[in-house]
Amino acid sequence: MQTEAETQSALARKLALAQDDSGSKPRSILRALRLGLARVADDTLDLAMSVIGATQMRRTQDELPGTLAEDRLYLVFAAPDDQLGAACVDLSCVSSVIQQQTMGQVLPGVVAERPYTGTDAAMIAPVIEASLSRAQDLAEAPADRACLAGYEFCSRIEDLRSLLLMFEADVYRVFDLTVEIASGTRQGAITLVLPDRPEPEEETADDAALSLGRRLDQAAGVMRADLTAVISRVQLPLAVFAAMKPGDLLPLIGDQLDRTELIAIDGQKLSTCRLGQCRGMRAVRLNERLPEPQVPQTVEAEFTEHQASPAGDKPGPALSDPHVIDHSDIPQVQPGPEPATDRPSPPEPDIEGALAAWSPDQAAAEITELAGLSGSEE
Repeated sequence: MQTEAETQSALARKLALAQDDSGSKPRSILRALRLGLARVADDTLDLAMSVIGATQMRRTQDELPGTLAEDRLYLVFAAPDDQLGAACVDLSCVSSVIQQQTMGQVLPGVVAERPYTGTDAAMIAPVIEASLSRAQDLAEAPADRACLAGYEFCSRIEDLRSLLLMFEADVYRVFDLTVEIASGTRQGAITLVLPDRPEPEEETADDAALSLGRRLDQAAGVMRADLTAVISRVQLPLAVFAAMKPGDLLPLIGDQLDRTELIAIDGQKLSTCRLGQCRGMRAVRLNERLPEPQVPQTVEAEFTEHQASPAGDKPGPALSDPHVIDHSDIPQVQPGPEPATDRPSPPEPDIEGALAAWSPDQAAAEITELAGLSGSEE
């Protein structure tokens, strides 16, 4: 027969074993979605929404057309890794959320059919987005947390056919949630379609410390940056350029190392710098300011009063525009015979003027001398 101490010891061991079993089992993703939607609706809308039924399925991209229902509000959510997910919300859930936000209560009765609008998407999307974020915090399995991580609302899709064309992943997780609204006043349905992401690999201690961030000096050592430095620009004829071969040298015009241009990958000039070297490697200095050019000091011209011409009121000749050449004023040069030599010809003597000033005897003697006649011949 067991004593009271032995009985309490056996019960304690059973309770401890049950606690160990419950603690070792992670919270499922369906439970995380159930808790996340209920808490978000209560915190943000002051609306009681509880998930009374939840199923999870894995479907390939080809199996999605037979899984999703038509005539729903289709919302698209994007993740940081360019993965796209979707939420399909029926009209009962949409009307309940809008009535709660506009009138403060959910009215009982059947909701009349109507088309969905952009206003519906703007009022429902924050609730779905916050529910996915809250469910990610509540999920415990790494694969479940990766499936719910980082989704943000990006657009609304008009119909189911356009939504199916958007999916690109191979395998999706489909969550069908049956929702009870306002303590049984209405029931609705929400379907979540999320890509089945692979479980993230476990990080080592060094990788975890590295993911927290590097200092600037550490990050600069692992980053790769391709910079194009243009020292000078040379223009060559096409024939010279086509005749060039490996080993030919191009002449650099002027000392342009202090005006080196940094060119981006698209050809746009980013900055002007000085090219040099640091520890045997090419380097540029960006924080250098070139000397500003000296602006010459100009002397102000003195004002000179215009003086009237001494000719009176006669108008002077009109001044022509110095930038316009009047070809009519240029004298026309008549072509003449080319001179035999480049030396200018001597001026002709004025014989008639000299004869008029001399006496008859002086004129006769001068004529005789010029003709080369002697006295007897005279």
